[in-house]
Formats: sequence, structure tokens, C-alpha cells
Amino acid sequence: MTPEKNRFTNRRDFLKDTFSVAVGLGFTKNLNTILQRNPVSSPPAEIEGIPKRRLGKTEEMVSVLCIGGYHIGRMHDEHYAIRMLHAAIDEGANFFDSAWCYNNGESERRLGKALKSRRDKAFIMTKNHGRDVDTASYQLHESLHRLQTDHIDLLQFHNLQTREEVESVFREGGAVEVALQAKKEGKVRYVGFTGHRNPEVLLEAIQKYHNHIDTVQMPVNLVDPHYFSFVQQVIPKAVEYDIGILAMKTVANGILLEDNVATIKECLCFAWNQPISTLVSGMDSIEQLKENITLARQFKELSEEQQSQLLVRTEPFGGIEREFYKHPSQNWRVYPAQPVH
Repeated sequence: MTPEKNRFTNRRDFLKDTFSVAVGLGFTKNLNTILQRNPVSSPPAEIEGIPKRRLGKTEEMVSVLCIGGYHIGRMHDEHYAIRMLHAAIDEGANFFDSAWCYNNGESERRLGKALKSRRDKAFIMTKNHGRDVDTASYQLHESLHRLQTDHIDLLQFHNLQTREEVESVFREGGAVEVALQAKKEGKVRYVGFTGHRNPEVLLEAIQKYHNHIDTVQMPVNLVDPHYFSFVQQVIPKAVEYDIGILAMKTVANGILLEDNVATIKECLCFAWNQPISTLVSGMDSIEQLKENITLARQFKELSEEQQSQLLVRTEPFGGIEREFYKHPSQNWRVYPAQPVH
């Protein structure tokens, strides 16, 4: 065996062992119990509809494919966007994403128009940028109006970037009080938060405020484990507290496809192979929707070896160049812009 072969084998074994500890069956001692209730593996392709998974401690069963709302709001043809949402429901999707800020409210308005007559078939999530009571309250009521519904299934505080933002939301008099009051009034069923810049911010937020939240949304993709990783740092803690995990940026905003780092099937299957509840996917056409639904139906759990091979292949592509949305705050240690294990 040549020295070059030895180096590759050692790197592969090291990565496999490291990743298995971080994101394999050794997440926490409670993971096996949690996975029994929220299995990674999905039904075979011949099953009608889209496979569903348990949304953490909420006990809701949601489709493994969540229809991303940003793309719905930016489509030129509103009627086409609504047709696409109806097609998603007809194919078995029940989880729909939006945010108060998306496309100046157009995403929420279109979602409201499309789902008003099918509300009983839709689990609607929207996101709120409020950090204080007044802003959060204003955005919540505007979202309810746009969505043409009397309740939002999941309200998430969007894009928490720093420790200060987390404390602003969850302190006494912070935005979380709006969400908790809305839960009492039946206007919101569940509460969560999202973040894509700093895994340590989300990790600390979960550790401190897991009693207040039901879900967390974060990047989960094939290059994330190599640099400033949400998969390695945040997922284990979310699993420990039985918080529903929503995967986003599974193709790193399209960069992994554009740079031929991985195929769409490899990207989605890697994400579904983690203990996530659903994968939020932005799609620009009914054809893309059908492709993703087909992949969801055909998904089979990857072996440790298959997963390790994917990670070895994508290791050279990790770092800030492709995961440009990761920007550690000065309040946290700064990771180098290169792969780390």
C-alpha cells in the first residue's frame, strides 16, 4: 500500500469515527428511544403520499418534505404558485413554511389563499423577526391575517444570530411572551426558533430555553460537518431534549449543486439520514416538487459506510466559501475558514 493510500485511509477512518460519535447512534443515551418514536428510515416508495416523521415532543406527524415558502412568494405567476401548493397537498405533503418577511408578505398571502379551503390538511409554519413584545405582536397578527387562519401551527423566531438576540427574545418582557400568550389563546400551537450563522448560539439557546420551545431549524448538509457544524454541535442537544429538528440549506443555497459537489439525491438523502423531522426545501416549479417527492418516497437509510464515503468526498469543499451564511459573532470563538473535524 502506498503512503498516499495510507493517508487517505487514515483520514477516512478518522472522519468516520469522529462523525459516528457526533451524529451516529451515539448522539445521546436517549437517542435509541427517540428514534423508535421518530425513525430515520421511511416507508417504501409504493406507499401513497409522503413519509411522515414525528415532530419531537409535539407528537405531530409531519411530512419529511416541507414546502419552502420563500420561493412560493417570488414566483412570477401567483396562480402557478397556488397550483403548486395544491399539488403538494394532493401528493401528501402537510408541512408548509413561510415567514413574515418573505417577499414583503407575498409568501404568506399566497399560502393563505392556497390553504384556506384545505386548512385541515396543512400544518402551517411561519417565522417572526420580533425580539421585543411590540414587534412580535404586530408581526404575529399580520401573519394571521395574511394566512387567513385563526391559528398558526408553528411560530418560529427567525434567524437568531447572537447571544444578545437570544436573550432579547427569551428575557422577561421579550418576544417569547407574545408566543406563549398566543398559545394560551389558541392562536399558536407550537414555538421554535431558527438560525444559520452560529451553531453555538443555537446550542446555548436550547440548553437554556428548551422548556419554552418545541422546534429548531438549522442548516443540515454534506459540508456542514466539516466546518462550524450545526450537525455536530446542535443536533445531539436537540435530540436529547426531544426538540423537533427542521433541516434547511440542504444544498447550501444551491452552491453544492452549482459546484457539482453532490447531487440533489445525495444532499436530500444525507439530511433525511439524520434524526430530523422534516426538510424545508425551496422549489421553483411543480417539476422540482415532484422530483423531491419521488426522492422522499424512495429514501432508504444510509449505512455508516455510505455516509462516511459521502463525507470523505465532500470534505475538501467545507468552509466559508460555500457556507457563506455562517458568520460567527465576535462574542464567540472564530473558526478557521477551512475544514475542521
